[in-house]
Amino acid sequence: MRNIRLYGQFLRVAVLGKVQYKADFLVGIVSILVLNAVNLSLIGILVYNFHTLGNWDIWDLMFLYSFWMLCRGIYGVFFWHLSDLEEMIVSGTFDAYLVRPASPFLQFVGKDISYTGVGDFLVGVLGFILAGTQMELHWHIGQWIYFIVCVLSGAFIQMAVNWIGASLCFWTTRSGAAMSIAERFTTLMQQYPVNIFGKYFQIFVTCFLPVAFINYYPSVVLLNKTGDKPCTWQYLSPLVSFLLLLIAALVWTRGVRRYSGTGN
Repeated sequence: MRNIRLYGQFLRVAVLGKVQYKADFLVGIVSILVLNAVNLSLIGILVYNFHTLGNWDIWDLMFLYSFWMLCRGIYGVFFWHLSDLEEMIVSGTFDAYLVRPASPFLQFVGKDISYTGVGDFLVGVLGFILAGTQMELHWHIGQWIYFIVCVLSGAFIQMAVNWIGASLCFWTTRSGAAMSIAERFTTLMQQYPVNIFGKYFQIFVTCFLPVAFINYYPSVVLLNKTGDKPCTWQYLSPLVSFLLLLIAALVWTRGVRRYSGTGN
């Protein structure tokens, strides 16, 4: 409970710092909206020329993209600065977290928030409303609960993947390249349905780097694309997010224990 209250105080300070620069916030939000509009336009051009992508039409893809934006928005607001760990370790500023009477991880994740996540989340909400209206989605309460749980799970999966990547800094000092590759790969995967890729690629993003559980498998379930024989593992996004967070926490803990500073 103490850690939760402490994290809340960290976030409060971070928010107060951000609101001092209102113009920067507004420009950032507008730029995110424009960038996502461009991405959606490119997807629209593909569907216009090919009609469907792996039996997903334009509104299915809008739903898929919006689902990812909701997950990415939550991740972006609270955890986007995970990539800062590399610079903090190189400069030695991470050492300050180790001498304070509070969890180094809470201090680190609570040090900042990102307004870009707000823009992504707004895109997700608008896209979801538009796609849901066009597809005339009528969900029962169980589907809404599953949707909310999977959005949170998708955010935590993305957070866990980047948390593991950032924690590699404790061994390698530099992990920016690995995180950049993972980010680009994840971004590509969330914009298109996994079933348009080859069998082995689908296995990779399901079993080894399970980013398909961020938005693809929940969307398959929610849009009734499971077929006559739905597979149990298509419902496993919450479990996958829990396991990934557990692995990420273990990697972080081991890394902090072996960390001895860079001498700067």
